[in-house]
Amino acid sequence: MNAVRRWCRLAICHVLRRWRMNQKQLLGIIGSAILFVGVFTPIVSAPFVGGLNYFQNGKGDGTIILALALISLVLALLKKYKGLWFTGIGSAVVLLFTFIMFQIRVSEMQSEMDRQLAGNPFADIAKSMAGSVQLQWGWALLVVGAVLLMCGAAIKDKHEPGGAPAPPEQSR
Repeated sequence: MNAVRRWCRLAICHVLRRWRMNQKQLLGIIGSAILFVGVFTPIVSAPFVGGLNYFQNGKGDGTIILALALISLVLALLKKYKGLWFTGIGSAVVLLFTFIMFQIRVSEMQSEMDRQLAGNPFADIAKSMAGSVQLQWGWALLVVGAVLLMCGAAIKDKHEPGGAPAPPEQSR
């Protein structure tokens, strides 16, 4: 495990030196890329419909997340890291709003179904289908992307006041 950790650390340091990036920029770029990809991954699965993504052909809140991901990429490339607070928190707020609205709608759907199907012999089948609506793995990507953006804004760079000093160079 230590060998893997050491290899990852060396690989990240190599990338940072090779492309002249700092950790904040790398976190901003990776976070925006993950957020961008997460918009097109399945976030909900429903019977007969299949997987639904956040973008929904430009109709969903995924367009806001997509715009925030692109803004984050530009901010990271321009090294305007304080703006990553806005895009990271904005993404998290939109995700939280969507998650809460999803939970409310599922709850309303189940209570409406209970009311309308009272006494129906096929109510159990309908309830099991409604119960099979599930969150999918796209949520994890979206949350990780938003968190990485906020981490990119939060960490101290070695050139900032209060930042960590640069690690000593190893002689070969």
